[in-house]
Amino acid sequence: MTKSNVTRASRAKTGGKSSVEPCACCGFAPDPNGRPFSITFEQPDVIDQIEPELLDVWGGDPFMAIKDVGFFVRVLMPIKLDNGWSIDFGTWLEVHADDFREAWKTWNFPEYKDLQMDGYIGNEVAPWERFPHALVKAAVRDLDQVPYLVSSEDETFTKLLTGAWPHAEVLSKYAELLKSEPPQN
Repeated sequence: MTKSNVTRASRAKTGGKSSVEPCACCGFAPDPNGRPFSITFEQPDVIDQIEPELLDVWGGDPFMAIKDVGFFVRVLMPIKLDNGWSIDFGTWLEVHADDFREAWKTWNFPEYKDLQMDGYIGNEVAPWERFPHALVKAAVRDLDQVPYLVSSEDETFTKLLTGAWPHAEVLSKYAELLKSEPPQN
């Protein structure tokens, strides 16, 4: 799994304890305001497969171009979990050069609201690991956030984006990362 930076949208603080009791099966407390966990992959996985002396990268988060590999844009993969929980994976979408340029051109302008891109997931995400090489559509849902993955003609991605997954199974893959993050207000 690629290096991950884990953040939590918000944590309530009441007397030094979470205002919501932790789950008995996984030990995590859901956000009292219903906001999702957030796990962010710092870079596309392909970077780890390239010898450092051959790696030629332009940009960073949320736009990255890797010479002789492709163009990547940061997206959110929203996953519903059982018992009303949710998690947003900040992953990378490998997109066509034209979509990359369009995203770059509209990112901070009103036209951003209409941005849609097709591409391929650039990270292995536990517990699903390697995804099929299938197109996934990303679209803007909120002008203050990166695009969300919204659909795919691939059955695996459709189930991923529309189903509800056991939260203990999904969150357990990130237990050490989630425990290591200091609480935030």
